[in-house]
Amino acid sequence: MLFTVNNLLRVLAINYCSNPCIARFREPLSKAKSAFFGLSTSLLFCLNTQAWANDSLTISGNGEPVQQAASSLDTQNTANKQEKVAQHSPINYCFEQAWLDDWYCHFNYGLEASVHEINTWFIQDNEASNSAARASGRLRFGWEPRSGDLNQFDFRFKVKVKLPALQNRLELLLSDDEEDVNQQAVKAARSAQLGNDDSPTVALQFKDKSDSKIAYRLGLGRGSQVYARARYKDAIDLSEKSKFSYFAEVNYYSDDQIGVEVEGAYSVNIDKNQAYEFENTFRYRDKTEDMFWRHQFQYLYLQDAKRSYLFTAMIDGLNKPTYRAEQVLFSMRYKQNVLRPWLFIELEPYVIWLREEDFRTSYGVALRTEIHFPNN
Repeated sequence: MLFTVNNLLRVLAINYCSNPCIARFREPLSKAKSAFFGLSTSLLFCLNTQAWANDSLTISGNGEPVQQAASSLDTQNTANKQEKVAQHSPINYCFEQAWLDDWYCHFNYGLEASVHEINTWFIQDNEASNSAARASGRLRFGWEPRSGDLNQFDFRFKVKVKLPALQNRLELLLSDDEEDVNQQAVKAARSAQLGNDDSPTVALQFKDKSDSKIAYRLGLGRGSQVYARARYKDAIDLSEKSKFSYFAEVNYYSDDQIGVEVEGAYSVNIDKNQAYEFENTFRYRDKTEDMFWRHQFQYLYLQDAKRSYLFTAMIDGLNKPTYRAEQVLFSMRYKQNVLRPWLFIELEPYVIWLREEDFRTSYGVALRTEIHFPNN
């Protein structure tokens, strides 16, 4: 995987360094190999909590990260930074605490250390300090047995990194759970017709402004295909309680070739505890010259600050050989925050009918644990 990422970085350096908005990347891109390695390693941090003992994050006496400007000309600051790191390990950073908190603290430490290091590479000599650069995302582990298939295990992750040194216009994405038409929570409901969307995605996303409605992305996805896409996303408030959100995108994948995708969703907030949404999605692929469609209705009920219910009814299919359904799904997802603010459990019984199984009724239940980071 790292070899593939390195090739992607070379392509980015060749094609984008001529752009004045990204010209400041030239030198940092040559260092990105080690950063990607560090960021990827932090996802497995629970297997080796001592791996970051020599990390380059400076730690203050009270255990808080210290944000410092990085300057290649200031060797004294570098020496002081290394001296402090030698005196403080992740154990001192996290202090003595319960094993669950200790694991989570070390996991966040690894991510934050890598993100801060990447961000310092883009800071100019005349910039005062390294503003806070932090990763956000989630990990999800699940077992989703159903009649006829008890061996359904699922692991999903999503990491998003914003770099303040670049005015938050560039984001680094590591995920196998993208904002994609095929990203159903129930694994059995992810259409095989759309290919391997469970494969990891590594991408850079760029916006002209941090609040721009148009985002450009270049990376690897759908089974290590090189891809580029441009997406316009917006929302229109129809009333105080309802809105219409939509996006339209054009993409090119090295194997799937040119594609177009549009989505529109009408949502209503009934009150502070209830909302529903009706969504329609269409995707066209030039390679197969067909169109995937999906219609979905969801109802959300918040029981309190820690518990919620999500009811889903979904049908999707293709337009070839005729406009016909490929699968139908009904589910009810119960989600609860437990033990810690960043830890959630989910219970989702569901019923699914698949064309590839001759629409045989299949009953299942999904049991999941989800970890959010950071916890604030």
